[in-house]
Amino acid sequence: MTKLPIITPDSFDFKRYMAETESSAKVLPADTWRDELIEIVSGGNRITGACLPWAKTHENLRFRGGEVTLWMGSNGHGKSQLLGQACLGFVAQGEGVVIASFEMTPRATLHRMMRQAAMNGNPPPEFVDKFLDWLKGKLWIYNQLGQATPEMVGAVIRYAATELNAKHIVIDSLMRVVAGEDNYNAQKDFVGQLCTLARDYGVHCHLVHHTRKLSDESQIPGKFDSKGSGSITDQVDQCLTVWRNKAKQREMETAIRKGTPTHEIESKPDALLVCDKNRHGEWEGKVALWYHASSLQYTSDQRCSPLDMMTVTTGG
Repeated sequence: MTKLPIITPDSFDFKRYMAETESSAKVLPADTWRDELIEIVSGGNRITGACLPWAKTHENLRFRGGEVTLWMGSNGHGKSQLLGQACLGFVAQGEGVVIASFEMTPRATLHRMMRQAAMNGNPPPEFVDKFLDWLKGKLWIYNQLGQATPEMVGAVIRYAATELNAKHIVIDSLMRVVAGEDNYNAQKDFVGQLCTLARDYGVHCHLVHHTRKLSDESQIPGKFDSKGSGSITDQVDQCLTVWRNKAKQREMETAIRKGTPTHEIESKPDALLVCDKNRHGEWEGKVALWYHASSLQYTSDQRCSPLDMMTVTTGG
């Protein structure tokens, strides 16, 4: 039977990956980047990096090594769930993922992702092995709940990049690594550390963070609504906010109770993915998404047809 892909401090030499890279290893001659420059010139304006699962985002949002994306949202708005679906898409594109969630057990994380992969809420027992076999060598879970430390997160990233050849590292969430919303210097230092590690090891770090509570739930938060230091959004490469349209849900419940038509309500998106910082791209804007409750998937339109996440391979 396939085992869960779990990483613990006992399963790797934690101390070996705690140390910073020596400064001498970072001072390199300019021609070190010869091949990369040739690739940029040869590619012209070709967009590179891993894609999100929805085709309508492919020309606007990509996730490249050496960068950090901040995934924000209020409690209960589905940011970790949407990011989990995105991670399945990265795996389908052949890019390894390590998830360090300090708020959910590995069992809960994998069960939610399995429902998304199965495209329904009740996958049969035989799907478990199919799902885990598909993830083998491509997804790992760091098993620790509660508070973490920046040093430990740094060690996990170094280990994931050098030993597992992972391309995406998910840290969920900032508040579990830096305690205290007003601990601004520690927040700045940790996000700066993430940016340095992403660049030095060629990985993409995905950092989950909470937004402050707005007075009106219908308001869509943005990068200026993140909790804590403004340096958090200043340092990262992309800022994405997940906003759930809770007003639509209430409208639907009212219409169903009264027996009135729901077509107009159904046309409204269930969620928005908002990009209001895109350092290496020109696009900023909103992506409308609809929610397929059984599979826990976000979909591209109101038909709510779940995607076969195990065959999403678009990238480049």
